[in-house]
Amino acid sequence: MALMREAWATAWAAKVSSLLTIVVVAAMCFASIVTVGRSASAAAEVAARMEQAGARRLSVVDTREGGFINPRTLGVVVEVSTVESANALGAPFDAVNGVIGRGGERVPVWPVLGDVENVGSLVRGRLPQPGEALVSADRLRALSLAEPVGFLQTVDGLSSYPIVGAYRARPPFEDLAAGGLVAALPGTPGRELRVVIDDVTSAGPTVTAILSTLAPPDAQGVQVESPAALAETAKDLNAQMAGFGRTLLLLILAAGGFFVASVVLSDVLIRRRDLGRRRTLGISRPDLVALVTVRTLVTALVGGLLGCVGGWVVNLTTGFPTPVDFTAGVGVLAVLVAAVAALPPATYAAQLDPVNVMRTP
Repeated sequence: MALMREAWATAWAAKVSSLLTIVVVAAMCFASIVTVGRSASAAAEVAARMEQAGARRLSVVDTREGGFINPRTLGVVVEVSTVESANALGAPFDAVNGVIGRGGERVPVWPVLGDVENVGSLVRGRLPQPGEALVSADRLRALSLAEPVGFLQTVDGLSSYPIVGAYRARPPFEDLAAGGLVAALPGTPGRELRVVIDDVTSAGPTVTAILSTLAPPDAQGVQVESPAALAETAKDLNAQMAGFGRTLLLLILAAGGFFVASVVLSDVLIRRRDLGRRRTLGISRPDLVALVTVRTLVTALVGGLLGCVGGWVVNLTTGFPTPVDFTAGVGVLAVLVAAVAALPPATYAAQLDPVNVMRTP
């Protein structure tokens, strides 16, 4: 405690060197955050996007109507450990407001195998029974509907589906907001299987497990859209950004450490008589090293706080919010570098002969 009080007193007495140390450490933190911090922010944003359901969507399309996408295989796919959710869609068809007839606005309609609520969240009405329809809340006006009532009719007039509610499409089914959904009748074959996996890195094994479950009779009739390539691209991009960030951060910290060492050495040379007087009064060499280092550490803490706050605010206002843990980590590294950089000058000061120092005019 006495060491801290003495370090603060000497830092306050040596205002010029303390101010220079504060400026150097603040510049280290500020430069690191507004440069490397932006890379960290971009990497965090990429990681967040990869966690969105749309980025984790895996699609299997039966292009030749092989019938391997059905309620039975869907039930097995749902139980795969890496699958977060799975839904099957039938072949889409165009429909119109049945009251208006063929002259009305056409909208696409998708038959849904399984739980319709996994595809769209109900906003009005009730969930459909097999053969009943929901209309997208965004398309009610296009169908000349004030409320989700009436019925949808195919453009050939052969089939109709009572409208029992309105929905909003859930991720990653945003494209289904363009029309309506029909709860598929028993025996309706599926055309597309949409799966949301728990992590993009598990895309490869999940595709293998799903295809082995579906067992399509003709491999040429299967179209697979997987996020595996996207995951590899994001992984490579993050690795490159991380490597660039580490290199730049090390350069900034090394340059800042050099300037801190120069400031402390200059202060030691200027105040060598004061340090020599302390030696003649009985302070030990380790205590003198600790005094100079702690004094630098105190001023570095002030500079680190100012630099981190300033850099974080600048990034936030320019649209690159830096993660708080990264900002704090930069501050800790900068303070530690300043403390380590002060050790050689402090050791040099402790090794000076106090008698010769006091004789120096």
